[in-house]
Amino acid sequence: MDATPAQQNGLAAMLMQYAPTVKRLVDQLKPLVDQPVIRFPFTMPLVRSAVIAAGASNVPLLASDFGNSLEWSFEVRKIKPSQDPAHTPRDWRLLVKDQTFNQDWGKTSAMVATLIDDNTGAWALDFPWIVRPKGGGLNIFIDNLDTVNPITVDIDFVGYLLIPRA
Repeated sequence: MDATPAQQNGLAAMLMQYAPTVKRLVDQLKPLVDQPVIRFPFTMPLVRSAVIAAGASNVPLLASDFGNSLEWSFEVRKIKPSQDPAHTPRDWRLLVKDQTFNQDWGKTSAMVATLIDDNTGAWALDFPWIVRPKGGGLNIFIDNLDTVNPITVDIDFVGYLLIPRA
C-alpha cells in the first residue's frame, strides 16, 4: 500500500520530533565507538627481580624500570606484585610515588596483602592512573617485614599506551 502525501508528511513530522533525542543518544555513544586514542596493551615490569634485605625498609626499586620515556601516556589499570615462594603478600609492604606530582599513593607503605585481590593477586585500580610521557614515572619503595630472611619481589604495572589517532 502506498501512503498518501498527507500521511507521508505526518510521518516526516513525527520523525523530526525524535531527531533531537536520537542526536543526543548518538553523541553520547560516539566517544565509546570513535575514541580519540588507540589503547595498546602494555606492561611496565621490574626488569630484574629485586632482593630486599631482611628487615629493610623504604628500599627504592630501580627508578628507570618504571619511567615512561615513550611519547605516549601510559594508563595503569592494575598492579601485579609477586614474591618468592618462601614468602606471602603479608611479608612485605609497598609504597608508590608518582614522579609527575611528587605525590605518594598513600600516607605510608601498605601491606601488599591488603592491596591485592585474593583471587587474582593483582591490585586493580578503580580509576586508571595516567603516567605522563617523556619523563613521567613511578617510584616504588619496599619494606621487608621478615626480619630474618631476605625477600625477592617483582612488580608489573599493567595497562595501555594511549596512542592518539592520526
